[in-house]
Amino acid sequence: CISSAASDVYKRQMLRISNEVHFNNRITPSFNKRPQNFWKIFLNNTKKYPNNIALSDGPKKISYIEIYNYVLKKSKYLKKIGFNKGDRACVLFENSWPLIVCILAGIKDGIIIVPLNPKSTVIENELIINNCSAKGFFFDKKLIDNIPSKEKIKSVENLEFFDESKYYDLENEFSNFESIVAEEDVAFILYTSGTTGKPKGAMITHFNIIHSCYHYTRHFNLNEKDNCILVVPASHVTGLVAHIMTTLFSGGHLILMKSFNVKEFLSLAEKEKLSFLIMVPAMYNLCIHRGNISEYNLSNWRIGCFGGAPMPIGTIKKLKKILPNLLLINAYGSTETSSPATLMPLVYKKNMIASVGKVVETGKILVMDEQGHEVQTGNHGELWISGPMVIPGYWKDDLKTNEEFIGGYWKSGDVGYIDVSGYIYILDRKKDVINRGGYKVYSSEIENLLSLSGLIIETAAVPYEDPILGEKIHVIVYSNQGEKNLDKLKMICSNNIAEYKQPDYWTFLNKELPKNKNGKIIKAKIIQEMRNKF
Repeated sequence: CISSAASDVYKRQMLRISNEVHFNNRITPSFNKRPQNFWKIFLNNTKKYPNNIALSDGPKKISYIEIYNYVLKKSKYLKKIGFNKGDRACVLFENSWPLIVCILAGIKDGIIIVPLNPKSTVIENELIINNCSAKGFFFDKKLIDNIPSKEKIKSVENLEFFDESKYYDLENEFSNFESIVAEEDVAFILYTSGTTGKPKGAMITHFNIIHSCYHYTRHFNLNEKDNCILVVPASHVTGLVAHIMTTLFSGGHLILMKSFNVKEFLSLAEKEKLSFLIMVPAMYNLCIHRGNISEYNLSNWRIGCFGGAPMPIGTIKKLKKILPNLLLINAYGSTETSSPATLMPLVYKKNMIASVGKVVETGKILVMDEQGHEVQTGNHGELWISGPMVIPGYWKDDLKTNEEFIGGYWKSGDVGYIDVSGYIYILDRKKDVINRGGYKVYSSEIENLLSLSGLIIETAAVPYEDPILGEKIHVIVYSNQGEKNLDKLKMICSNNIAEYKQPDYWTFLNKELPKNKNGKIIKAKIIQEMRNKF
């Protein structure tokens, strides 16, 4: 008999890192002794924790053995209607248990699942379905208005809503045959938001997923006792990999929410003893501003991961006072990195909060200049990321794949730097750099500084057209205090950043900034709105 602590040590020893060749001769560090595919992990957890609750969807609770049986029935049904390994199946659901069944059935049989966002338009869905040549389309009948007509998605042979009753007569019709799924087989195609052009289908493999799950579970010490609330969209890499796959990987309990409502979230967190999740900073802010957190028993909540923006110091202080056991951990990643590329250490100094942490265990990040040469430590440049969590490329798009993946690295398009201690800082997207009279101003440098003040809820720095300088700096602020703190914010900028980086214009709003389906601020929309206003 091996103790739990000894078992953890044994697992870590077995998961030593070695260099391996993957993805068209890409050499990458990888964990040894890993499972061949995700289904093997889920199957093992089904045997270890058969009666543990795997999913909660409202009042419906499903154990590991029950979800396993649902998946077997779905798998047999897919075989009956002609699905084979490598076929694509689009799925359109809100965060719900039928979606998890579809995902796991695809994982089991090598059918590539293509999640669609419930907030996507018919035109967006049509584009994705046709690009991946989906053989089937399974959906929640409540979302039927989001579905293109059959004439416009000719590859789809099976277009149907999820109906549990269809699987009851299949018990003996098909044997429990499992396709041979290799670790480099594609499990998901996730389409990027497409705010800058045609969406790209990122191919996420079992190899990618397993390493990302290891990165999360090892860093946060996740296990079968953890309870995770999925409140971000399951069609986004954070929802799909960081929540669904990571929770099922660790044998934990996944609680599903269809949308974020502060009071409903806090009530559910108390009821289900939330211990781990990832949200954007704005959600944490809303929990403080719109919900009295002190009224809820959240003593089990130990990991509050966040990404996409810095967490305001004021928010951190308030949360730490109310929830002293909560660790607020910054992370950075993307669809192309199958979620995490960096994670903040569990213990860090307060002045490090603007950092996104250090590169994950098996990853590597270089900072490169515009000529593709690595810059010296501390200098700014584009982040190039490599590791087993980085996808092999885009679905049927060799041009974009060859443009963005160079020598085993993915060119992130993010500008940042690495300090002497290995901490990584994101300054901006290359396309969001403001050119003020020839000086490059990173909008996120201003946004981070203001967010860390604790005086605002969220902000965006955008260019303001100027006939002399080309562009000036316009800061849009969402604050429930209006312009009350304007002088303080100006003083913060004056004391911390160069003169040419000082904002020229300020606009205060009493509402959230516009965001896309995945919760990212849409600067193009803000710029257009400001042009119309002024």
